[in-house]
Amino acid sequence: MWATAINLMGWIDVEVGGRIADVHVDPDVVGDEVLGLLPDALERRAQGRRITINLVRADSRPASVCFADVKSAMRYLQSTVRTRRGNKNSPPTIDEILRGAGTQHAEVDGSGRSPAPIATQPDAGARSISSIEMAMISAESLAARLRTAEWLDADGRYRRRLGDDLPHDAPDMVLFALHSLGWAAIERSWLHAGTGLDTISPTRIVVDPHGAEPATVERLIDLCAVWSDGLEPISLAWWDGATWQNEFGRAEQVADRIRHLVTARQYAQFPTTIQSIAIEPDHLPNDVAPHHRELIGRAVRTWWAYGGNGDEGSGLIEAIEREGASSARAKLVELDQDNQFRIAAYEGGDLRLWDEITPAQMVGKRLIDVPDRRLGRRVELDVQTAVRRGSPVVHRCRGVLMTKGGPEPFDWVRLSLPLYRRTHPTPRSVLTICMV
Repeated sequence: MWATAINLMGWIDVEVGGRIADVHVDPDVVGDEVLGLLPDALERRAQGRRITINLVRADSRPASVCFADVKSAMRYLQSTVRTRRGNKNSPPTIDEILRGAGTQHAEVDGSGRSPAPIATQPDAGARSISSIEMAMISAESLAARLRTAEWLDADGRYRRRLGDDLPHDAPDMVLFALHSLGWAAIERSWLHAGTGLDTISPTRIVVDPHGAEPATVERLIDLCAVWSDGLEPISLAWWDGATWQNEFGRAEQVADRIRHLVTARQYAQFPTTIQSIAIEPDHLPNDVAPHHRELIGRAVRTWWAYGGNGDEGSGLIEAIEREGASSARAKLVELDQDNQFRIAAYEGGDLRLWDEITPAQMVGKRLIDVPDRRLGRRVELDVQTAVRRGSPVVHRCRGVLMTKGGPEPFDWVRLSLPLYRRTHPTPRSVLTICMV
């Protein structure tokens, strides 16, 4: 009956607790009259409480977002309803702000101010591109802007420039610092750059809550307490796993929001900035090195000759090793009882990325437990592609990796060979060969 009222009749369910008021609503079904009654109801019944908007759509998993006050919650809910109905007049996302659009919509307590746009409005005749491409474009634009930002590193220490501690401050290193190292970017006027962070509040804080380190979060919250004396709102840009979101609020609201985002996403799948493109083994691009091309060809022909039979004693893995796989970074990964990929065998090859762990210590670990867990996540996604495909596949990869000497950019090719066994109809293990 509860689901019927929300998903079919368009009702809104409000549960008021001691500190939080939970609002359950289906944005596809709720009517304007019901939605219009919600602000006054929350002002009366949920005064001084945080508001959690729970989007309970009938065709997807529920999504929950917490807000520090009623106004912010209602702006988000109304924007979501308009977006689901196809209304483009909703408040701008960070993607739109980065393109210079919709700056007049930002509002915080009636006097909000949006950051200055960093790109011109795109040509109205430009072709429509996918949401994934748009996310990549906005990420690149944001990364280019943040080259002049100030930073808090993983230990919460102040860093004037990214290039002072990392190899360079190009966009790929900016995104690596945000997503992989867990740093936070702070934007202030160039007039104040280099002064103590507690002297002047920023215009924007940029953070990935999936990877933000505890010391970074605590330092941000401490700074927000200092910035709370300021009158200007602060913009918070945060990565939701697919796109950059943008919100405005007072410093204390931003602190609460950061704490909530980090807590809610500490067990979520973390993102990766590594680019990986799947390629057919017999359609390799011209820029693949000749010796890598030859190794891929020999390994794939061997796999087909054995019919992908990876049973113990079949000789497939040994045959592929004789073709040169042992000279590259090769590993055998297997699905455990929890459907997690674990390393069953590992060969480091001629390139050592990490000093603190030996090949023998890699055995038994999940892919996402390796020293660079973003790299492990990328490998896991690519291996899943090979399992679903059921035949050899090559991935062309590029990105920044954490090595024994610090972050470094790499360009590599990975061949994934799914292995079949008589005891299971689909592959449960994959042999990967990585050529740098």
